Amino acid sequence: MSLTPKTSSMSVVLSIARTNLKRLFAERANLFFVVVLPLLIVFSLGIAIRGDSGDYRVGVVDENPTAASRTITARMAANANVTVVHVADAQTLRDDVARNTLDVGWVVDATSDGTTYRWYDPGTGNGTQLRTVFTSAVQEAGVRETVIQVVAQDADVSKQKAAAAVHAAAEGVPPIKVSVDQVGDTGDTVAGIRAVLAAGQLSLFIFLTSLTGATALLTTRQLGVTRRMRAAPVRVSSIIGGEALGRFAVAMVQAAIVFFGSMLFFGVNWVAPGAVALLCVAMSLVGTGAAMLLGTLGRSEQQVGAVGLLLSLVLGALGGSMQPLEFFPDTLRTVAFIVTPHAWMNDALWRILVEGEGLGQVWPAILVLTAAGAALLGLASWAMARTLR
Repeated sequence: MSLTPKTSSMSVVLSIARTNLKRLFAERANLFFVVVLPLLIVFSLGIAIRGDSGDYRVGVVDENPTAASRTITARMAANANVTVVHVADAQTLRDDVARNTLDVGWVVDATSDGTTYRWYDPGTGNGTQLRTVFTSAVQEAGVRETVIQVVAQDADVSKQKAAAAVHAAAEGVPPIKVSVDQVGDTGDTVAGIRAVLAAGQLSLFIFLTSLTGATALLTTRQLGVTRRMRAAPVRVSSIIGGEALGRFAVAMVQAAIVFFGSMLFFGVNWVAPGAVALLCVAMSLVGTGAAMLLGTLGRSEQQVGAVGLLLSLVLGALGGSMQPLEFFPDTLRTVAFIVTPHAWMNDALWRILVEGEGLGQVWPAILVLTAAGAALLGLASWAMARTLR
């Protein structure tokens, strides 16, 4: 029994799409770039951020300890998850912090003009928190020293007796307790940061993998495969639909690998997975249209490969895939939304992962990406149809 034209057309579309997927995973290099590399980047960025419950190694350089500097060191060491390490000199401390051998540290510079405490940290959130504790300890020690001097002068006693009196008085003061009630999101902040980093890789690799696939489309054209299909009783629309579906399937496979891989292996919580999935679909449409257009208009594999890689990295960087858009100046942020699809996806993912929003708030980004993808697909289909006639 012969197949109807409609069934035959769908069979051609699915066959072309299936062939594209087979070609993708037939090459081992593609397995690395599609599966291993994005997860490796997410893992590398993830382990660079440590949780608040971790143990911290804190370095100190204090060549001539005083009562105040000893008090500060003891105050830092009293924290349950802090280990104080004495370091020989400031340069060694600086190098150890830079190499992440030590998390943070400080140097005590005592001169005739007073004592200066130089703080070293890598600029992460944990360093900021420890610096707050350290600053509080320095201020407390400074106040205590001032009180001891005043008591020694007013009572006309030695500094040692004044220090003993101040210490005894402090012991008699009942402690002040502070209770904290956290309002709002009580989730793991570090896990949230890791999710934002994974989101950047999600938008980056969907587009990058799509444009990398443009080379396969160009090769198909150069080998005359599409023309031979055109010579058979196959519609132009079926050929275009098959190539588009193949590109789209490749993009969605990449999205699934980053989405599920980061969730299963690194504990990333996508908060609103349905909204994230729709963003992936919309971004995959954009990548599909861009890849088809590049593969149709390209002249050589070298040209298509270079343009695809450059375009992916530049648009990814400008669109916030490598650094959150919230850190961009207002002008650059505006340009990112005008020029790149990444900005729309990354902004929507930020609002989902950080601000706790859902589909009801990010649907405009999905609509914009879908419209952009449809426009690129329409243009690419027109260009490809012209080459097949």
